[in-house]
Amino acid sequence: MAKKEIVWSNLAKLQLENVLEYFFIRNEDSAYSLKLLDEVEDLLNTLSSSELIGRLTSNKITRVISMKVYLIFYEVKENQIEIVSFWDNRQDLKNRKVK
Repeated sequence: MAKKEIVWSNLAKLQLENVLEYFFIRNEDSAYSLKLLDEVEDLLNTLSSSELIGRLTSNKITRVISMKVYLIFYEVKENQIEIVSFWDNRQDLKNRKVK
């Protein structure tokens, strides 16, 4: 199976940026944020060639894959995989927005 391109929705990009910025400010260092970003990239590299590894959600379109305390919601398109949300499970559930 050929690798699919990974694209990020604006919401997912913002969510990831907020998490990375939070830890950068809290730790006064970029080490954890960079480590987290590497882990996300590794997972997405695997996802790009194994698109069905995530669990199908109740809407039967979106899939979710867990990464420690984070959930990555994505949808498989014809030629790409769209990351629709990057959710930190420590946040209030009522704030979660997924298509």
